[in-house]
Amino acid sequence: MKKIGFYVSNLVQRVLHYGKFRNEFLRRLPQKFHGAAKLLFYFTFTAEEKKLAGEIESFRSRIPSVSTAKEVYSYTSPHSNTFKTDEKGKALPGEYIGSSVEGHMKTGSSTFNGILLRRIVAGAGVKRILELGTNTGFSGCYFLSVPGTELVTIEGSEALCEIARINMDRFSTKHRIMNMLFDEAIDVLLAEKATFDCVFIDGQHEQKATLHYTQRVLPMLKPGALIVHDDIYWSDDMHAGWQKMVRDPQFSETVDLFYKGICVVGSGTGPKAHYDMGECLPRPEIFRENW
Repeated sequence: MKKIGFYVSNLVQRVLHYGKFRNEFLRRLPQKFHGAAKLLFYFTFTAEEKKLAGEIESFRSRIPSVSTAKEVYSYTSPHSNTFKTDEKGKALPGEYIGSSVEGHMKTGSSTFNGILLRRIVAGAGVKRILELGTNTGFSGCYFLSVPGTELVTIEGSEALCEIARINMDRFSTKHRIMNMLFDEAIDVLLAEKATFDCVFIDGQHEQKATLHYTQRVLPMLKPGALIVHDDIYWSDDMHAGWQKMVRDPQFSETVDLFYKGICVVGSGTGPKAHYDMGECLPRPEIFRENW
C-alpha cells in the first residue's frame, strides 16, 4: 500500500507541476540535461529507446550460459562508516565472496536507469567515459550505444569482467575492461595521463568511498566534465555524501535526478548552480535505512 500511495502521489504531482516543470524548471536547467529531466518527469521512452532497451535486456537470460564460472566471486561494498584505507590512502577491498551466476541475471542497470544514463551522456556530448563498477556490463552497453563513445570500465571480479566483455561486444569494441581494484586502476590511468569527459561512480554506495573516488578521478577531468553518481538516495549516509558534493565549490553545477546525481567540474570561478527534480516531483525515500 505504501508503494501504491507513492505512485499515486507521484502522478498527482506530475499533473500539478506540469507547467512549473516546462515553464520554469527546464528554462533554468542547462539544455544538455533536458533529456534526462524529461525522462524522470514524463517516464516515457522513445520508440528507438524501447527497441534498444529490448536488445540490451535480451542478454540477461543468457548470462548463465555465457559464463564459464558457475559461482561468481566479487568484492562486497561497504556499509555506512565501514570504508577504510591503508597507510597509503588506498581503499581496502571488501570481502571476496561467491554467489551463483544466476543471481547476477538481476544485477546491473535496469532499462530505466540505462536509458537515463544514455540521455545524460548523449545530451552532454560525452565521448570518453570512465566507469567504476562494471558488473555484468549493462550500463556499459547503454554508454556504448551512443555513437562515438569510448568506455574504460573497472571491475574487481574476473568472472564479471568475462560476462561484461561478451555483453558489451554486442554494441561496440571500443571499450577497455580493467580487472583491478578501483584505486589500482586509477593509478594506472593517472600514469597514462588518461582524460575523460565523464566518470560514472557505481561501485560502492557509501559516503566516504564516494567522496574518496570523486577526489581520485578529478585530476583526469577538465572543466565541464561530468561525474555521475549512482543511487544518491541509497542510504542516509550516501545521501549525506551527495549533499556534500552539492555544496562542493569544485563543481560549477550539480543536478539531482533522484536515481543519479550529476556534478559538473568547474573552473574555480563564477557562481555555482544546483538543479533539483524535487522541485517538481516527490522526492524518493531513502532506499535502505540504517545501511
